[in-house]
Amino acid sequence: MMEIHLPIKNSWKTVNNLKENLKKEAQERKRNILHLIFKYLVDNNLLSVAEVLQNETQTGIHYQVCDNIDLEIVLQEYQSYYYTKFQKQPKILRKTAENEQVAPLKKERKSTAKEKQTLKQEKNDDTFQFEIVTLSKDSSLSDIQSKPLIDFENYSSEWREMADQIIKQIVPKTLGITFKDCISLSSTIETLKEAIIYPLSYPQLFEKACTWRGVLLYGPPGTGKTLLARALACESSSTLINVTSSAFISKWRGESEKMVKVLFDVAKFYSPTTIFIDEIDALASTSHDSNHEASRRFKSELLTQIDGIMKTEVFVLATTNNPWSIDNALLRRFEKRILVPLPDKDSRSELFQYYFSKNGYDFRNEDLAVFVNQTENFSGSDVKNVCKEAEMIVIREKLEQIRRGDKKKCTRQVKSGDVLNALKKIKPCIEQNDYKKYLDWGRKYGAT
Repeated sequence: MMEIHLPIKNSWKTVNNLKENLKKEAQERKRNILHLIFKYLVDNNLLSVAEVLQNETQTGIHYQVCDNIDLEIVLQEYQSYYYTKFQKQPKILRKTAENEQVAPLKKERKSTAKEKQTLKQEKNDDTFQFEIVTLSKDSSLSDIQSKPLIDFENYSSEWREMADQIIKQIVPKTLGITFKDCISLSSTIETLKEAIIYPLSYPQLFEKACTWRGVLLYGPPGTGKTLLARALACESSSTLINVTSSAFISKWRGESEKMVKVLFDVAKFYSPTTIFIDEIDALASTSHDSNHEASRRFKSELLTQIDGIMKTEVFVLATTNNPWSIDNALLRRFEKRILVPLPDKDSRSELFQYYFSKNGYDFRNEDLAVFVNQTENFSGSDVKNVCKEAEMIVIREKLEQIRRGDKKKCTRQVKSGDVLNALKKIKPCIEQNDYKKYLDWGRKYGAT
């Protein structure tokens, strides 16, 4: 008997293709079932339940069931098949035993349309004519990531792999960072609230007004730009996707543009969503690769996708330390371009109190005034490093005592002299002349 040996490479490819096809068929079946259920609920006027199903799975948005099929027809066909094969009707339901209990649902039930209307009427004050919506900040990252991408399951495996990479970049709301941690950034915080939080809290107020869809935060390193984004993730009910320039880098032609499109598709699916792009100048800079074909294609796709979010609940927040390097076409898409400044004297004093109070240290106003006068041009991150170094001076002193065999003494408190010694070691990351460049650029291109 003649044996036929398939090449190992081709046989593995065949097996992988078969697995991929079976997986696609299962996903298609799951998607079809949900759409059949959704149509049945709508046809039978069970609109509240249909609304919950649509919110959970995005069913019925991009596709609808064909005219010649519904859930009742499917059930009738199955009953006919079963009777033909076994000469009896199939048993679909069984009576629940007395000792059996229905397992409670893990997810909290969403309010129906009628309940929402009642809640709206109860919350609206007679003196305030707009609806106030309570924003929930308790949704966990696992709940978001477990939300099925039903209407995208017929996409290619390559698309889904990219979507999975993006979903992993969703920032959890359990970081414990709030806007109170963003000291001296009140004006920037208010702009972010106008763009993201207020439209969700007061939808009627913004019904006829379109708020900002793009905000660029620029300024020296260490001023709190990334901290603001993390605080936003914890303070708002919107999903925050944190992407960096490395996420778009690929050696394959066209992969970077595909990743951008998938990013915005996923953002729309999980809306309201904030796309946070850190160091955006690395993606669309005028200083390098401006004439490269791949760079032009990537910029074009990014601009197209940003233009496409104007009537959606997707918001783009970006940061940069080099605003003058950003492509002008991309810069125009950011309606707000806000300088995140170096902290002034009052803010630096507040920062010293904030970091030292965490460990129970307290300083007199006279000491704080000395610290502030010696930290000109220090960023918030620089001040934090000074506080860390002052604490390390005390710890090193204790370690030296331990090495000498003296383990009885307790670790002493940080004193003003320790802070002054720390200031001799820690220097600011930026000079006044460099900071002046941000001020000059803001006067020319800023939009606060």
